[in-house]
Amino acid sequence: MREILFVLAFVFLNLMHALSTTIFNDTPEQIIFPIKNKNFSSEVFLGLSKRPYDVLDYDLFLDWYNVMKNPTSMDSIDRVWWGRNIITLKSLESNLEQIELDANALLIDSVFVEIENQRTKILPTPKISNGKLTVSLPKKLSLDELCKVTIFYTYARNIPESNYRGFFLYPKGKFVGRLPAPFYDSVFVEERIAYTMSEPEDARYWMPCNDAPYDKANAKITVRVPKDYLVASNGYLSEIAKDGDTAKIFFWVSDKPLATYLIAVTASKYIMYNDWYRKVTSVQDSVEIQYYVWEKDYNATKTDGSEYNAKNTLQTTPRMMEFFSRIFIEYPFVKYGMVVLMPFHFGGMEHQTITSINRVWLRQNVQFGIAHELAHQWIGDLVTCATWNDIWFNEGGATWSEALYAESLWGKNGYNYFTLSARREYLKKGGIELPAIYGLPTNTIFGEYAVLVYQKSSWIYHMLKENLGDSLFFKIFRKFLIDYSFQSITTEEFINYFKNNVENPSFDIDTFFNQWLFKAGHPIFSLNINVHRYPNDSGFYDAEILLSQVQSGTNVPEAFITPIKILFKNLDTVFTKTFFTYDRISTFKTSLPFFPDSVFIDTASVLCEVTDIYLSAFEGEPKIFKVFPNPIIGNRTLFVQIGEMVKYPLELTVVDFLGRKLITKALMPSGINNVIVIPEASLLPKGIYIITIDSGNKIYYEIIQKN
Repeated sequence: MREILFVLAFVFLNLMHALSTTIFNDTPEQIIFPIKNKNFSSEVFLGLSKRPYDVLDYDLFLDWYNVMKNPTSMDSIDRVWWGRNIITLKSLESNLEQIELDANALLIDSVFVEIENQRTKILPTPKISNGKLTVSLPKKLSLDELCKVTIFYTYARNIPESNYRGFFLYPKGKFVGRLPAPFYDSVFVEERIAYTMSEPEDARYWMPCNDAPYDKANAKITVRVPKDYLVASNGYLSEIAKDGDTAKIFFWVSDKPLATYLIAVTASKYIMYNDWYRKVTSVQDSVEIQYYVWEKDYNATKTDGSEYNAKNTLQTTPRMMEFFSRIFIEYPFVKYGMVVLMPFHFGGMEHQTITSINRVWLRQNVQFGIAHELAHQWIGDLVTCATWNDIWFNEGGATWSEALYAESLWGKNGYNYFTLSARREYLKKGGIELPAIYGLPTNTIFGEYAVLVYQKSSWIYHMLKENLGDSLFFKIFRKFLIDYSFQSITTEEFINYFKNNVENPSFDIDTFFNQWLFKAGHPIFSLNINVHRYPNDSGFYDAEILLSQVQSGTNVPEAFITPIKILFKNLDTVFTKTFFTYDRISTFKTSLPFFPDSVFIDTASVLCEVTDIYLSAFEGEPKIFKVFPNPIIGNRTLFVQIGEMVKYPLELTVVDFLGRKLITKALMPSGINNVIVIPEASLLPKGIYIITIDSGNKIYYEIIQKN
């Protein structure tokens, strides 16, 4: 759901390529990572609470004639419409006595239950209470027994537009607002429009249902409107029937099961034109692409952003469908479509086979927003999150898919541009201060914490691909899409799928998901590298690397267990080496083919920040001690690395330039890799200090700065 211009993105990509200080490799380095148990406890997944029945089919009839017949009127009577939903369900337990459904702000006119061809009217008529409609059955259902619940209801919500939920109605000519520079033109609703928007849990405001993403069902959606209106919905259009001289009835059929939040109905005076995607698996077969747009937008010719140009913006859709069908699996539905909405409080919404998009996109030519919503047809629609705790699977996958599509256009730089853009957005919106992705309150997943659900979650896909390598990752992911087609997936099932399909993994998959999904934050690295000034007998330069993780925060791991790519650069020559860190402080020894003039951590391969990088040279033994970071910024911790040949105990003293002793500390060999933490340094005020270490027969010192 991102609004990025093609041309602007291309300029940014080239600018990034010219200015980037991070070097990217097209193929992951082949390295076996050591697996070291960090005693991560098994996470407790938030349970999937299912109702004791399975909805098999929704048969909806929506009479929208009344709400659409007067183009500009919005009186209370113009907001009333009538509906009927026949819900076919199967009992999942013995002796099922009642059915609880989700329904809100609807008037229930009557309810009928059919069991074994016996149809019974339920009296007294059930009413909605606390958002639930409870229907007592005339007889108990046995395990796997079927029944049909038919509900006649009225929608009659005379509420302000700001309070709309589920069902949206706007009159022709409504003033929407003014566009920003350079055009500043006023925007109006071209034709009267009614539509549904249900994600995450608003289907209950326009249809009684089991409003939970785990319960997917087939759907028949029949809609009555005035004769000059078109209706767009899920699946295929089986029939359009005349109803007298003034009305038409549209019969839509979703032949593949879908979640309630993915059911969509839109009606307006549209022009529908189409395109075709030729299947990559059979070029003789095609999938129709239907576009529902207003006539003015269909006839637009300008491409400078001054007009809503539907044909210009939507023309790349077949190419996108071909790309995702190649990289994932063949497009899985009978048709694809896009329907343009205004006003619409989102960029796009991936309703199954009929994506809703904001009309503004027709001006901005938002190709990657279109790609994002299309990718959802595989990641979110074909396979759907089972609960809202699993929404990261949908949105992270579609956000990552934007990067995949960019790679198809511009190569690896295009891919990295989008992953790094997601990283920047995540850091800008809070980064280390944000909670874990999994288990967010439902009312925050598309608001306060959307950056976790979209941008940070996209890095889970990216890093999993990086760790497994493209070939293995896509082999497993394609198999996953096939095995879970038309089903809903929990996070636990997703993790277990990779665990069961990766033979002899080079990293611990549980640990990977635990630290990135169930824990908060990301690693913050400090890098200290000592390189011998002269080459060894083999012509290589020996180097000692000290990699520290300095992150802290609520539910943030002390140490992230992850591969890290370090890039050594000399002029235009780059040498890349991957190391695996599983401790707060890690030390490595390696040999370099040249003496580097600069060193970087590849922030395109792992979600992280880098605070300090120190590159120094030595000719013989390293210094007796080394302090870092220097300068100390803010409340960061000070580390002291002691040379291996030094005998303990030692005494450390920090004095200011007036000679006042501020810290005195006895150092014992308790640090990891001879690195000792001095947390007291974080309390020092800004200034210049002298740190000394007394070995008993000699005193060593170094000047440090606190900023």
